[in-house]
Amino acid sequence: MTKLITIIIPSFNRSHLLGATLDSILAQTYRHWECIVVDDGSFDYTFELMEFYCAKDSRIKFFLRPDNRRKGANACRNYGFEKSRGEYIQWFDSDDLMVSNFLDTKIRALNEYNVDYIISKTANFLDSKFKKIISKNENYYTFLDYPITAFNYITQKVNWLTPDFMGCRELCEKIKFHESLNSAQERNFFSKLTCYSVNVRVLNEYLTLRRIHKNSIQSKVNRQNNYRVKERFNFLYFTWLDISAIKPGTEEEFYFLVRLLELDERKILFPENSQKIFCLLLKQRRIKKLFYLILYIYTYFLTGGGLIIRRRLKYCK
Repeated sequence: MTKLITIIIPSFNRSHLLGATLDSILAQTYRHWECIVVDDGSFDYTFELMEFYCAKDSRIKFFLRPDNRRKGANACRNYGFEKSRGEYIQWFDSDDLMVSNFLDTKIRALNEYNVDYIISKTANFLDSKFKKIISKNENYYTFLDYPITAFNYITQKVNWLTPDFMGCRELCEKIKFHESLNSAQERNFFSKLTCYSVNVRVLNEYLTLRRIHKNSIQSKVNRQNNYRVKERFNFLYFTWLDISAIKPGTEEEFYFLVRLLELDERKILFPENSQKIFCLLLKQRRIKKLFYLILYIYTYFLTGGGLIIRRRLKYCK
């Protein structure tokens, strides 16, 4: 029996690009799919575009993000998953393109190797030079040097892009995109996913073409370095919460706690940040860590030091 793949695409004011993305999906050699586009409150002509594509092919479905869900791609992806029926899930972006054998190659590999998910590769092209490859994200794909483990992904020794992933529904049901995050949401998602499973196969094939243009998220991040600094604590804090619920007391959880406390840098925590960490440690009844956290904060405040205490805080259970 042919298995259904659900492609989930969040979109916001991408009507000038979304059509090309949908055309690349319609051109797939594997035909048993549904494509769910979830709009995040667009005010361009996305509605008219989607009316055309939904009428053209019934496999394409269009939804609006509910008003009671936080604005952003994360809520759109989660809502799209709630509406999905597929046995396999493929996240995709509204400005990228699939090569024609994208779905066929991935689902064949999933069935052949009996894995929970597949990781392929992505090449970049400039919007002004259509389909002219400018880079292949070599810094992401270090699979020959490091195996895929939860810790290797969390520490970014291995990495991949969101469209590279296709996974079984049972695995995706365990995880959601964190709707409180404005950046690094994919790293949060895949940090959790690898804690649940590393039954994976890597395909040495470039199946996604990622469009680099002035309004792409990657372009905005590169231009606005303060954006990354502002969101760093939120990513570390919420991911620590998530990982501590999945794998408490493991090196994966400790990694995020160490980063939160900035143990490798001689910096004091901001009061509101240390309060959040304190409250969670108290809730988890991590008494020894609480003791060293309080001792470290007061020692640093009084003396500007506390290196030994920070080390004890890092390694105690």
